[in-house]
Amino acid sequence: MVINQPDRQRVPGDWDVYWTGTHENAAHQEGGPQEEVLEKFWLTFFADSYAQNGSAEGQRRLLDMACGNGAVTGFANRGSPEFDSFSLDSSVNALRELGKRYPETTCVAADALHTPFQSGCFDLVVSQFGIEYAGIDTFDEAARLVAPGGSFGAIVHLHKGAIYQECSDNLDAIDTIIKIKLLKLARNAFNAGFALNAGTGSVKVFKTAERKLKPAIRALESILQEMGNDVAAGLAKQMYEDIAYMYKRMSSFDRREVIAWLDGMVKELKAYRGRMSSMMNSAVDKNGIETIKQKLETRGLTQQRCETLDMGPQQESAAWVIVCKGH
Repeated sequence: MVINQPDRQRVPGDWDVYWTGTHENAAHQEGGPQEEVLEKFWLTFFADSYAQNGSAEGQRRLLDMACGNGAVTGFANRGSPEFDSFSLDSSVNALRELGKRYPETTCVAADALHTPFQSGCFDLVVSQFGIEYAGIDTFDEAARLVAPGGSFGAIVHLHKGAIYQECSDNLDAIDTIIKIKLLKLARNAFNAGFALNAGTGSVKVFKTAERKLKPAIRALESILQEMGNDVAAGLAKQMYEDIAYMYKRMSSFDRREVIAWLDGMVKELKAYRGRMSSMMNSAVDKNGIETIKQKLETRGLTQQRCETLDMGPQQESAAWVIVCKGH
């Protein structure tokens, strides 16, 4: 079930497009090297919460704020499936995906900074790489929702941490692709090639367009060689392979389909760039984490844990972990 809050809903287009039909999480790909670390943290968090509050009367209420497609909701179902589960996100597309995976969860489309809930109505309020996107004031809103004796747990992007650096590298790659005008030059070459095949173009125009495209292709090859095939979530490699495949078999493709693909990739580049920028802009530094701690304490939450979390093969600091208990 999706409850819409159109009066306060702020849907970030780059993320809403991303969640359409995706099976990935906002800040990490399921099954990736950080999955084990995140799984361990959340299963321990929910087990500890159950041990501390297992005797509470009635079904306990859980809110996953800025939930994406439900990474933490899934961990909660495994760790303590007795929860009356709510998931909140500004992206309706994300909630639709979550609803398919966890139909028992109540999905709420709303801004994390202005939730439609009464104060103290959740025993557990959690977030993973989510509420910081709405700004540090959102932690005050999260704390408002924690019931007396309840718990708050969050994993937050770390400024200049491992994930931050990965986003920075991805952004550099995308900016280079945009700068070299790869897709515009490919479009010109394809249009010239299709026109030549249809008998309405000239060899000279086609050769000129092809000559202009080649340096951009070489620049893309350099990006892949320097940064690896996985840079920008494989988007750069996909463009390289698809352009090469269609270009060599141009006569087998419909011009409209190729141009539509190129136009779609232009939009995806823009959206991907927006997502990387928002990840970096939301990352919290030491001053920010101190402000967050103050906001939580002002709302009556006692800090139990606040430290960096190591992830990846090199075990590099990648995120902040925050765990608090309500009075």
